[in-house]
Amino acid sequence: MTMKITGACLSRIRARIQQGSGVIVKIGRFVLKSSLRAQNMSIGALAKACETSASTVHRFCRDLGYGGYKEFQLDLAASLATAEGLTLGNFDVGASPKTILHRVFEYHRHSLDDTERAIDVRVLTTIAKLISKCQRVLLLGIGGSGLSAQRAAESFLSLGYTAVSVADPYTQIFTTENTSSRDVVIGISHTGQSATIIEAIQTARQHGARTVALTNYPQSSLAIASEFPLITAFREHRINAAVSSSMTAQLVVLSALYFILGSWGGRKAKRLADKAEERSQRILRAPRPRNREKAI
Repeated sequence: MTMKITGACLSRIRARIQQGSGVIVKIGRFVLKSSLRAQNMSIGALAKACETSASTVHRFCRDLGYGGYKEFQLDLAASLATAEGLTLGNFDVGASPKTILHRVFEYHRHSLDDTERAIDVRVLTTIAKLISKCQRVLLLGIGGSGLSAQRAAESFLSLGYTAVSVADPYTQIFTTENTSSRDVVIGISHTGQSATIIEAIQTARQHGARTVALTNYPQSSLAIASEFPLITAFREHRINAAVSSSMTAQLVVLSALYFILGSWGGRKAKRLADKAEERSQRILRAPRPRNREKAI
């Protein structure tokens, strides 16, 4: 199965070289540094520029998910036609608040567009089907990813599913040790290198649970350990900026799952969601208790 032209080529290369080594990284860095030149080079010319063989460049393209070099070039051109150069990793000293506001919103818009292109709808649909039939869905995350897991669990609960978010590493160990084929376990990690999440996903899969990775890196240990990878496309290289920004994409992807499940749930799902909304509104609007008169 080959990848469709999405315009997320540069994002995929950035993700790939962070998890790779050797000549693959060398090719990726050359393309990132000389993107305009690379899009017009033959496979032989690119191989020569990177001091490697045409077969290795072809393997590089296949490794990114493309059917071949031509498909890679087309997606590279589409990627260059978008504002992929925008990043948030460095502070722009002297920039006005208006400029910074625009840059932050523009960055998130493009990253979400890239994520939408990168998500395989068929995989997302399969995951939704598994959740709709499972006994329990576990969402694992630490830090910012833990907050995404918690929000998703709350959404799934409102539709009547048994959903649990687990942020504590020790609890993740105990919880996944008791999983079975009736469970769906979703591991969330921007880097895909969180050791406790990877170990928990591996354990759950050994027990027969269906496992999902939500990460920014398709070649990360978490993506490889999971049965179904969902890949976001945030392009930051600095950890703090990347992790905080990636929560936006994580929440949007998980929200898409929620709405898919809700659309399949019919009247029952609507009734449950409406009831949860009504109770939430009632609690939020609860009157403040009156001040009691001091005892004399």
